[in-house]
This record gives sequence, C-alpha cells and structure tokens, in this order.
Amino acid sequence: MSLGELTRSATDASGLIELLTRHQPTGSGSDPAVRDAHRRALEALYRARESAQAPFSIGLTGEMSVGKSLLLGVLLGLPELLPVGEEAVTANVTLIHAKAGDPQLHESYETAVRVEYFSPAQTVGYVRHLRKELADQARAAGLDDAVVRQLEQLPLRDPDCGELIRFRDTYLSGALAQPLAGVLEELRSLDAALTRMREYGPSLLGLTAQLGADHARAALVLPGADERRGRDPRTLWTSGGSPRPSTSPRPTASSEPSAELLRATLPLIRRVVREVHVAPSVWDLSDFPGAELRFLDFPGLNSDFSSVRDQYVCGAELHSVHSLLILLHAGDGAKDTPQRIVRMWHSARRTDAMEDSVIALISRFHDLRVAETTLNGYLHDDRPLTRERLLSGMKVLRDLLASAERLVTSPRQQTMAPGDRVLFTSAMRALSTGYRTERLSKEFVDKCDLEAQLPKADRLAGIWCDIGRRLTTDPLGGGLDRMLTDFADDGGVRRLRQSLATHVTRHGAALQLAQFTGHRVAAAEALRELHTALDASGDRGRVDHGAETAVRQRLVALLSVWSDVRNRAGSELLDARRLHPGRTGDPPGATLFGELERDTAQRVYTWRSWARLLDTVHDEHVDLRRLHSDPSVPARTEDFFTEFRDACHEAEAAGSARLLSAVEAWLLTHQQHVVAAARELGTVVTAEAFDRLRSGPDGDRLVALLSRATSLQWVRDEAEKALRDKEPTQAQTDDGVLRDRFPLRPGHLLPWHPDSPFDPVEDAAARHQIAIARQRREMATMVLRQALTGLVRRQRLVVSHLHSEIGAFTTEVRQAALAGALITAVAGVTDRGGSLTGLAEQLRLRAADSVYTWEQSPWSPQDGGPSLWPDATTGRNEHGSVFHIGPDAGGAR
Repeated sequence: MSLGELTRSATDASGLIELLTRHQPTGSGSDPAVRDAHRRALEALYRARESAQAPFSIGLTGEMSVGKSLLLGVLLGLPELLPVGEEAVTANVTLIHAKAGDPQLHESYETAVRVEYFSPAQTVGYVRHLRKELADQARAAGLDDAVVRQLEQLPLRDPDCGELIRFRDTYLSGALAQPLAGVLEELRSLDAALTRMREYGPSLLGLTAQLGADHARAALVLPGADERRGRDPRTLWTSGGSPRPSTSPRPTASSEPSAELLRATLPLIRRVVREVHVAPSVWDLSDFPGAELRFLDFPGLNSDFSSVRDQYVCGAELHSVHSLLILLHAGDGAKDTPQRIVRMWHSARRTDAMEDSVIALISRFHDLRVAETTLNGYLHDDRPLTRERLLSGMKVLRDLLASAERLVTSPRQQTMAPGDRVLFTSAMRALSTGYRTERLSKEFVDKCDLEAQLPKADRLAGIWCDIGRRLTTDPLGGGLDRMLTDFADDGGVRRLRQSLATHVTRHGAALQLAQFTGHRVAAAEALRELHTALDASGDRGRVDHGAETAVRQRLVALLSVWSDVRNRAGSELLDARRLHPGRTGDPPGATLFGELERDTAQRVYTWRSWARLLDTVHDEHVDLRRLHSDPSVPARTEDFFTEFRDACHEAEAAGSARLLSAVEAWLLTHQQHVVAAARELGTVVTAEAFDRLRSGPDGDRLVALLSRATSLQWVRDEAEKALRDKEPTQAQTDDGVLRDRFPLRPGHLLPWHPDSPFDPVEDAAARHQIAIARQRREMATMVLRQALTGLVRRQRLVVSHLHSEIGAFTTEVRQAALAGALITAVAGVTDRGGSLTGLAEQLRLRAADSVYTWEQSPWSPQDGGPSLWPDATTGRNEHGSVFHIGPDAGGAR
C-alpha cells in the first residue's frame, strides 16, 4: 500500500459506514450478538477512516515551561498563536491544522478555533486513570494493601467521581492526605467540573463548539496561571468544594460556550483545535502530503497542578502522532522527562520504535546555565577546540546532549543517530532575527520579557557562533559545530523545518502506513465477525454465486477495456506521426503530423508578399528596376513579420480542431471493444435486474455510472473540455515570443534589395530566385515549428486530462460498489433500508471490493488477472452515454 491509496481507503470506509448506518439492528427482538458486532464494526471503520484521512502529525512534548507553545508559534509565523508564560499555563492539548497558504500570502493567519470535550467513554477513562494514580501513590504512602485493592476494584462505569470521593472521605484523610495532595486536588477539580457539567446536561460531553479568540484562552490556560507563581489555580474553581451557580445558557454545537463555563469545565476538555494558513514566505508546506501538517502541543509535564491529567490527555493523543519533538529545557539541565515520555509512549500502546519517531530539541538554548566568562575563555584560548574539550568544562551541556542522543538512538545501534535529529533551538533568538517586535502586542512582550530576553539571546548567539566556527576545524566535532551555528543563525528554526521535511520523507510515510495498517486489519476483522454473526442469526438473503461469478467476470472485462484506453492514451495520443486527424478507413489517410506539415507550407507559400516579389523576377533574377518602382515588394525583414505572425496564430488556432478530430478517430478504434464488453455484461443484467438496480438505494447514480461505463462519448467531451477550458489564458504566440523565433534578423535589408551590403561576386546570387526559395522554405520551417510546439502542448494537456478523468471514473466505479449492487440486483436481493435482510451478503460484496475485505478475491491482481480497480486520483463528472445497459441494451443510441 502507498500513501496515495489512503484516499481510496477512506472512501471505502465511508461506503461501508453508510451501509451499516442504513441497516441498524434495533429493537428489543434483535440479536445481542449482532448488535455488539455491528457496533464494533462501525467503531473500527470510523477509526480506520480517521487514520486514512489524517495528515502527517507532529507532537511537541516536554516538561513545563520548556517553550513548546512559543516555538510552535514561531515555526508557523504566528508567535502569539498560543498562550505563553513562565509557569505551567497550557492545560489542554492544542491540535493545529497548519495548511499551505496561497502563494501570494505574505503573512500566516488563523481561520478557526473550536473546543472538543471528552466523550462519555473518554471521561470514564480519565476517572479510571485518576483511580490508578491514586492507588499507586496511596500504596507508596503506606496505605494498607487490602484497602488499596478495594480502591482498585471500585466499579467505574459512568462519568462520575462519586465512588472515588466516598473512598477519599473514608480512607484518605488526615496525615495520609498530605503526600497525595496533588492527585486529590485533581480529583476534587474533576468532581467540581462534572457537577458544573450536569447543570448544562450530559450533552456537554462529546460537544464540539466554535470559539472566538477571546474564549480560546479560557479553554487552554489553567485558571490563575497568570497569578502569582506557585499559587494553585484550582482553588479558584470552587469555594469550599461547592460549585458557584451559573446563569450561562446551555451550549450547543452551533453556540459558543461562555468563558466561565470553559474555565469551570476545563478538566473535561479533550483539546482545542485551531486552523492556520501558513504563508510560503514563512514555511512552504506545499511539499508535504496534502500540503498540510498537524501539530499537537501537549501540556508540559511535571506541573504541580495538573500532572495526572496532563499524562492522561497526552497518552490519549499520542497514538495518532507520527513524529515527536521532545523538548529538553536548557535552563534546567537534564531531568527524567525522557523516561516519562517513554513510559507514556508504551502506555499509548505504540508498537513502533519510539526512537525512529523522535527529534530531540534542547530548547531555550540561550538560557543554558553556563557563565559567559567560561564561554569567553574558550574563545581566547589558542589551543584547538574539540567537542570533548568543550563538553568537559560544561557538564550541563554534556548531560543534555547525552539525554537527547539517547532519545534518537536505538539500543541496537552501536553509534549515535544522525546529528540532524538533535538540535539547539531558541524561540527568542528566532524572534530577534525574523520578526519586528513592534508588531507584537505589549501584553505578549511583557509576558515573555522580550526587552531583556532578546538582547541576551543575541549576545549569547554571537559567542556560541564563534565557538561553533572554531569547532568546524575538528573532524571529531560530531555535528556540534553545526548545531551551535544553526542556533546562532535564527534560533535553529530553519534547521528544524528542514529536519521535519527530511524526517517525513525518511520515516513518516512508513509510520503513517503502519498505523493505518493496524486499523485496516482491525476493521476487516470486525466486519468478518459481523458477517459471521449475521450468518448465524439466519437473517440473510443468499446470493446465487454463479450469478456473482458471471457479473464479476464481465465487469472485470469491461473495466479492463477502460484501463487499456487509459494506458494507451499516454503513448498513442502523444505520437503525431501515427495519429490520424479524421475518421479514416483502411488504409489510413494522412497522419496528424503530415497534415499539419502540408497546412503550414500552404499557408506560408500563399503569402501575398511572395507573389509581389515573384512578379519582379525576370530570367530567374530579381529585376531591380521593378523592385524600385513597386514599394509593396518586401525589402526589409519587418515586411515579412506580420504575415509570419498571422500564419503562426492561424496554425495554432487550427491545432485544437485537428487534435480533437484525431482523438475522435482514436476513440473509434476502441469502440468495438467497449461495445463488446458492454453486450457481454448485458447478457446477465436482465431488464428485471436493471429495474431492481434502479429502485435500490442510490439507484439513479449507479445506473448513470453504469451507462458511462459503456460509453465513449463522454471521453470525447472531456477532450474538448480540456482544449476549451484548460488552455493557458495568456497567448503562447504573442509578438515578443514570435519575434524571438522569427528566422530573419530584425532590422536588416533582404538580400535582393539593391542597397543590401553584398560584394559584386555575391551580388548576382543574392538577387537570384534561389534566394527567394530559400527564404520561403525557412519561413515555412519556422511556422511549422511553432505549430508543432502548440500541438505538443495541447497533446500533453489532453492526455493528462483524459488520464486523470478515466482513472477517476474507474475509481468512482469501485467507490460506488457497483459490482456488489449489480450482483444483488441480478440475484434478486432487495435492499430494504433499516432491515437486516440481505445485509450479510451486501456486506460481504461491499467489503470484497474494498481494502477491508477479509477474504481473497478470485479476481485480484495477485492471481494474474487484470486489476478491476486501477489506482487513480479521485474525481467525478456527469456525462451522457452512447451505449447503455438495461431493458433495451445492445446497441448505439
């Protein structure tokens, strides 16, 4: 499977979801096994579709105040995109859809913000996560094992903290509560949020709502994070554990929750989603798959206020990340953050090797705790500066580098991973070199203390740059020199963007496909289980497998003809020396090239200038007396340019009509194959089957699609559309271009002019009729060249368009599950929406034509037969047909 096939995978999942949604096992009499299998199949298909549609995603994680939010904003050209501060301010995951902006865009901009609450199941998961953390910490604090086991066995099936609150009040009071203060406070906060949520109704869980810029901060920032450092902000949420009454209206998907509600229910928010268009001048995202990247800014770890919840929301989103930027705080030195992230990685049930997905950043490098006197000492020392000597005097940098390199190095490797996956970054240095501070808000400037931080970053960048340059002479530098100079250049931002592009190329596709493969296999297995449950319930309409084989064989043959037409278009329509310009019989007439060659020669040879000039010829020489007496005879090169230009324009204008005629003649060579395949299919699709197909779900569209599959007229129409609508609006033969291709030198006299600068020996030959013939031949050759240039351009345009449209059409046939619909129609099975009758066979047929099949198709390419579903880009067009299947099948309209 390739990345290009993910589009098909998403569409296949949508078709199967639509089928199962239309047939629901409802009612008290339905089989419980069918209901459970139906639910699991739908959930698996939704996960598979989400995985197939997801753009490449990058997660940013690290300890609190490491600078993730600011660095991400700088990367996207919007430093103030996310809340920043010296404390733990980010309380939720922020998902950013970063899309390539218009080429004319000079500044990045945000288009939408929305909030997504936990679903009921995710909320229950959070409550259970709190229970586990509480049990682990209580055991470590000395609580009796029997009591801890009682805690671990508490029944938690609903989004409610009542059982945990009662356990807390019974067993975790007094001195025992002190070492558990953090997790107990988070339990109280969650309970308060759930209480407030009930005032608005359970619909708050699972809600997605649009937010304004003013309210986005309330969904992201811990209440009180802007207050004095060290104050627990959650004490502001409640007063004595009792929620404040609220008069806010109940939110809906179309309304915006109030800031007060967002703050009060913040523990229930899953993530905030932002959409950003990134200016190409900031970062050109057009080379990434889908021209988009998805960033997940995780809350910082080690927060005193929300560490348990932070681990839960990070782990809940970590499964969807393809690459991970792990930020280590240069100002705080090495910590156990990498080990905690590794544990989160495994708790998210990631089966891929984490080191393959990681880029390690030593962030806020300008804050590295190394005295400037120490740095200057290395600059003023005349001895060679090596990596070992530099790091031996900087333990903090040595430890940070060791931690970073371990993150990107597999335990199986004997040497460290490539240096482009360990970088030094500084958002402050990037702001100093790439942004005008006067464009930043005063609040942002004050919160980040830019007046002090920017000069500090610039001063240290100069020192580190000089050290990095000294290290370049050391063959054992190991990339440290480049890391330092990259930091000095722009805070390492440009190198980080390059590393992300390289990482997507090297590892991203494999990681993305590996994640989808797991979802695809799970969906196929869930569909198989549903089919088995439906079969066991006896509630199925059986299909005549002889009819199924007949339909599949004939549909394969028909689609093979289309595949052949598409493939041949790429070679036969590009060969003007074999392509015939009209509906010719046997033997064929002139080729497109030959006709164009004769046409251009005829156009040039009939110019009036030649007639006037030849009228002056006497005894095969130009008569100078007549040349003087007739001013209309061409004497300068410019006298020929107007006719040359007009001939080129006329040849270009005639090219589209000739090429369209040639395409029609070419299509006729394939018509008999399409007609033959359509008639074969018509032998099994009877009038009754055709009526059943039309009367079924989406019947009109399927019938129209089948009619197109037996028609060549729409292909001819697409060729005409390409020539009419897709030609460049700017003329390809404007005067400037044609003057460059004019075969004569502008501004010169022609050789037969009496004032032409020829010596006496050449005089007679220069004015001879042979010179006129030579000039005429050169003119014809250049006009032909111009005409052929236009023809080649049109041929490529038509071939590209037909290749895309035919491929898109065959993909649409597959996506519409036409094979399954034809088989059920031929077998006499009626699809009654809401009923499970016939669902087992419909499910099997629909899955067999998708990537979620659980059984090998007898018509798959692996068996040596033609592929029924050629890979192509998606698309759709509506056209009529010349041949069709139905009650009056078998002929041309």
